[in-house]
Amino acid sequence: MNDSNQAPNSAGQAIHTSLRFLMICSLTLVLGACSHSMSDLEQWAAKEKAQPGGRIPPIPQMPVFKVYKPPVPKVNPFNADILQRLYEKQHQGSVRLETNRPKQYLENFPLDSLKLVGTLTKNGVTYALIQTPSGLIKPVTIGNYMGQHDGKIIAIMPTRIKLREIVPNGYGGYKYKIVSMAMSKK
Repeated sequence: MNDSNQAPNSAGQAIHTSLRFLMICSLTLVLGACSHSMSDLEQWAAKEKAQPGGRIPPIPQMPVFKVYKPPVPKVNPFNADILQRLYEKQHQGSVRLETNRPKQYLENFPLDSLKLVGTLTKNGVTYALIQTPSGLIKPVTIGNYMGQHDGKIIAIMPTRIKLREIVPNGYGGYKYKIVSMAMSKK
């Protein structure tokens, strides 16, 4: 058992000795390369130092800049009350839903499910003929409502009608949206 333990140690010692020898040889070579004369370098440095120095131009004067002073606001732009009023004015809008009027029959249908099938004029009043998804045809005139977004009819032309819908504006309020319905080609 002792012989097997000594074999790895003697091999390790041999490697250790070889590495030590290799390091000593490398160090000798490196130190030998540094030992030759540096007289050529010293001569060059002395020659450069003996030459007269160049003239360095003076640092240019920096221009004096005018200091900008912004005007002092008469009202604090960070006042929460002012910001709240501006937010409400811009985002809530003045458009309100018409909740006090009774809903009309054609407001039960999405606008894209209704079809304009014709127009007619009777006693000087122009009517648009609207077909429901079930096939029922209803006459409407300016001021009537249709569609699910409070679409009020604002114009009737021979081949189309214009409506003003009230739709959400994305900020908790409402806005007007003008849409058209053209006569179907069938």
